Amino acid sequence: MLTNFIEGLKLFFASKRLRWFTLVFFIGAVIITIWESLGAAFEPLAPLVFSGGVFPIYFLLTSFMSLLGLSRFVASDESYMRSFIYTIIWGVISAFVLIGMVFYTFGLFVIIFVGFTFLGWIVFQSYFATRTSLGFAESVDSGKGSLLVGILYGAIYIFNYAVIIGAVIFGWFIFAPDLVGLGLAILGGLLAMGFNFINGLILVAERNKSTASGVSVLGLFISLYSAYFIYNVLKGFDPSLDLISIGISVAFILYTMSGIGRTLASRADLDTRLKLSKEFAATLTYFLASGFMFVESVFTSFITIPGLQGVVSDVIKLLLFPFIALVMVLNYLYRSRKALKEAEIIIPEQEVPEVEPLVSEEEPEEIEEPVEDEEVQPIPDEDEVEEFDESEEEFEEPEPLDDEFSEDE
Repeated sequence: MLTNFIEGLKLFFASKRLRWFTLVFFIGAVIITIWESLGAAFEPLAPLVFSGGVFPIYFLLTSFMSLLGLSRFVASDESYMRSFIYTIIWGVISAFVLIGMVFYTFGLFVIIFVGFTFLGWIVFQSYFATRTSLGFAESVDSGKGSLLVGILYGAIYIFNYAVIIGAVIFGWFIFAPDLVGLGLAILGGLLAMGFNFINGLILVAERNKSTASGVSVLGLFISLYSAYFIYNVLKGFDPSLDLISIGISVAFILYTMSGIGRTLASRADLDTRLKLSKEFAATLTYFLASGFMFVESVFTSFITIPGLQGVVSDVIKLLLFPFIALVMVLNYLYRSRKALKEAEIIIPEQEVPEVEPLVSEEEPEEIEEPVEDEEVQPIPDEDEVEEFDESEEEFEEPEPLDDEFSEDE
């Protein structure tokens, strides 16, 4: 898991151009975070939050240029100074594009940012989080479970309920949230427990199969994710910098960046017409991540409902993660059964020797038949042999020829 995480992040540091894009992304992430805190604390500064949209627009334009193979006109692969000049030019262009979209094509603006970057990034986070859980379970697969393994699965199943319920009770007493936040947290907790219940039924059906470990570990991960989201919803938004929340958010962003970057970059080496360059993979990833952060900052600044301010993304994750996890576990079981059936079909065909039909008892009879039908010729008598030898002597040339030949010489 750690190796895959590092390999995915290597994409963003493979060249000077990619390292420059990475630097621009982190600068944009810091600026968006600062504007989010200031816009939520001081209402007159809220409109300035829209300036953070320059960064996702910038990466949208650079990804389009990279797709056309023109990334050299966006950032240099030889000089950071030239990349800085290009970034200033494209930053000004991005600002004009952002203003035009907000005032003239606001519907398109909402579709691109809310529908594609914000929800798309959350879906990607859910997908890669559940895929990591299943991948971890497959790496420690214990095969068919013994009694001790079955007891462990049962303990994990009960622990999942305790974690979800404990997160709700803990947040309720510690943070004293309002009714909106408490209601959303309880709803999310019920969805998480509903998934755990269905996951438990699947676990019982798969208890004697190797897939049981994947089902059990996935249930554990989803309960821990849900507990963290419940904690954030009940805590509410805090304009001050919370190092724990920032650290977990950065970890989520880096992990999703690694997964998306690894998935997109895998097509860079394929021999197809739809080959994607590493620059396109990196800039598209930064477009999704910066767009998600930008939309989240806008929601934080303009949604004044106490139970929703600053926690819209956590609420959506809390409601969305169990459904995506259920789809992933069903797909996991389908792929496992498909692989098992293919193995059962291949193994019998290999056990049957192909040379067996060539060896049979009838073959010697077919070979001997023409020998039995042949006529046996009688052995000639001695007199006949002598007559035959005499007849051969009549055709021999006389010996004096050798003398005549020697005289001519």
